[in-house]
Amino acid sequence: MNSAGATLWRVFPWDRDAAEGPRFSPSWVRETQGQGRFDLPAVPGGVLYLAETPEHAVAEAIQHYRGQRLDAADIIVAGHSLALVAVTAPRATRKEVVDLCNPAVLMEHGIRPDQTASGDRRITQRIAASIHAGGHVGLRWWSALLGDWHTVVFFRDRAGELAFGMPEPLSLQHGPVREAMRALGISTRVRPTGA
Repeated sequence: MNSAGATLWRVFPWDRDAAEGPRFSPSWVRETQGQGRFDLPAVPGGVLYLAETPEHAVAEAIQHYRGQRLDAADIIVAGHSLALVAVTAPRATRKEVVDLCNPAVLMEHGIRPDQTASGDRRITQRIAASIHAGGHVGLRWWSALLGDWHTVVFFRDRAGELAFGMPEPLSLQHGPVREAMRALGISTRVRPTGA
């Protein structure tokens, strides 16, 4: 896998009291999948989407505010603060990720670049299913938000042990939040002085 490094990132609504694995914990994966670009609903444990940079992980979580303003209340989801967590995969696992950003890899797998960017989830999920069937642990591709950002998708039944760091609750002053907002054209609501 050609990535920015061994550390990947995700943003999720964090419950500090959640045990590892269940809902609102760092490693939790939604039980029902099927809407995501590379979801594999039939795969036990589904897929886990991770970003190669903190600002990209944040951007994925706040992208629906593009061209709008973001308030502190907007980074609360289901009653929990969004949090950023670092995720590390073993080197052997990272080597088994298929890099769909590499033209030679696309040719090797018989995939056209426009297929990976398709809005038709049947096409993109077939790509993921084919890569999964080939025994790989996941795939890498560029973000639909910005071509400079890249995502790694792990197939949970193949990825092995992923190490999740200590989550950091997000705030409007958080560096990656500010960078994501700038990249997406999101502003902050400015409260009147003395409010």
